[in-house]
Amino acid sequence: MSTTIFAPAERPGFAESSFIARVREAMQDTATVTWRDMVRTARQPEMLTFAVVMGVFFLLLFNYVFGGAIGAGTGVDYITFLVPGVLVITALQGAQQTSLGLAADLAEGVADRFRSLPMNQGAVIAGRTVADAARNLAGLILLAMVAMVMGFRFGSLVGGIAAIGLTLAVGFAFSWLGAAIAAKVRNQEMVGMLSMFWLFPLMLASSAFAPPESMPGWLQGFATHQPISVAADAVRSLTSGDPAGGDVLYALAWVVGMLVVFIPLSSRLYRNPG
Repeated sequence: MSTTIFAPAERPGFAESSFIARVREAMQDTATVTWRDMVRTARQPEMLTFAVVMGVFFLLLFNYVFGGAIGAGTGVDYITFLVPGVLVITALQGAQQTSLGLAADLAEGVADRFRSLPMNQGAVIAGRTVADAARNLAGLILLAMVAMVMGFRFGSLVGGIAAIGLTLAVGFAFSWLGAAIAAKVRNQEMVGMLSMFWLFPLMLASSAFAPPESMPGWLQGFATHQPISVAADAVRSLTSGDPAGGDVLYALAWVVGMLVVFIPLSSRLYRNPG
């Protein structure tokens, strides 16, 4: 009669418990990196100030300089149209902070110190994106307060909260795009240039500042369906109190698609830039 002896890795339930332990450790490491980045933000408040100031700058510029012409030409209440788009653009500033901050860590050797520690390496990027989402939340709330002083009103409290939540999700997805760029390029100056290279065309050729119907016919299709426009339209529906189910699902589809692509891509590039 023979006796079968299971090695620890072969025992029933061991693999599952090991997986759960790895997930728990990854979450703990992510929380640690998030706290580290939040402490750095507290010591460098200009990082948050810049994001808020840029959002307020776009709000004031487009409302008071271009708002009369755009509003008259399109027949819309421009402040109501503009604020959701600026909320989305402000969240995208967080994506720039992700790429610039990660590039700085890579250039200064901080990432090498993380690699020498017994920690989940994916938590380095995840913690930064979560910290940037927290900064985005503070910036979006402050921007919404400025917009209300300028006369903007949310259709409902629930709609306003949902709009902020959706905007955060969009910014979080774009942060992973920024992380992938930084992990590949690893040069802070070049990362800053590349971030502006993709952000400004998407931002200006979108429904954030003007309806796509006011653009040339060859541009309207792109301007209608690119992710910034989709997000701005969804946030606009939520803030106005209009039925937003289809718009929100379309925006969430973009968010999920970007996360599916850029989370593994940025993690792989971070571990192996070649």
